[in-house]
Amino acid sequence: MREFAAEHGCGVRELPQGAIIRLRFPFRAGHRNPITDCLRRFGVWGQRCDEKHLPDAQLSRDFWIGCLSGLVDTDGCVRERTNARGTVHGSVEFATVSPLLAMQVSDAFLRLGVASRIRLDPRQQRRPHSLNGYAVVSRRPMQIVEVSRATALVRLAGLLDLRIGYKASRLEKLRHTVGHVAPARSEMHGYDESVALDRVKSVASVGIRPVYGVTTSPSGLFVVNGLVTGAAHQSPVAPVRRFE
Repeated sequence: MREFAAEHGCGVRELPQGAIIRLRFPFRAGHRNPITDCLRRFGVWGQRCDEKHLPDAQLSRDFWIGCLSGLVDTDGCVRERTNARGTVHGSVEFATVSPLLAMQVSDAFLRLGVASRIRLDPRQQRRPHSLNGYAVVSRRPMQIVEVSRATALVRLAGLLDLRIGYKASRLEKLRHTVGHVAPARSEMHGYDESVALDRVKSVASVGIRPVYGVTTSPSGLFVVNGLVTGAAHQSPVAPVRRFE
């Protein structure tokens, strides 16, 4: 970002620790703002709120961690609750009215080994009504991406780098509170009891074979014979390995 600012003449403002950098492009007649142009190239600028989505590109693990941290900082929350028995529960949630963005965030969590679920907030839904003969919907349904399993929360707390102080401290407290919870009732189950896990005993190469590329939306992650996998690109031939 510092190099980008120097190249385009943007003003730079940094926090003393240098952890957050803010760029500002001074107005110049006849010059387009290079910051918004850069965001347009990635498709994250100028979208309707219910059509927002993340870039469809091969991005690094550090990018996804930073992206999720920023989304939770801005449009997310960290909750801590106590049930009637006195047991403490918690969740990390991200809210959006874009169904595609919610799916992409859920997939980004999965890429980092964190299970989540998407739910609709019923309080944000209103039925269409008529106004001067036109159908009007008061509010768009709110999509909530929620991480609530104890093991997933512990893992997520070790990944996110939240800048909002009270959210960061609440997540750290939640990690210590639920950190004693076992990851599963048996080694054959992961975050979700409906998904059974097994250990890979051996991996053997079977040479170069014709393969089929499968593309799915939004992230390319899918399950084949019980394995979470994905295809970054299509290729007519590729190395093939046998798992046992």
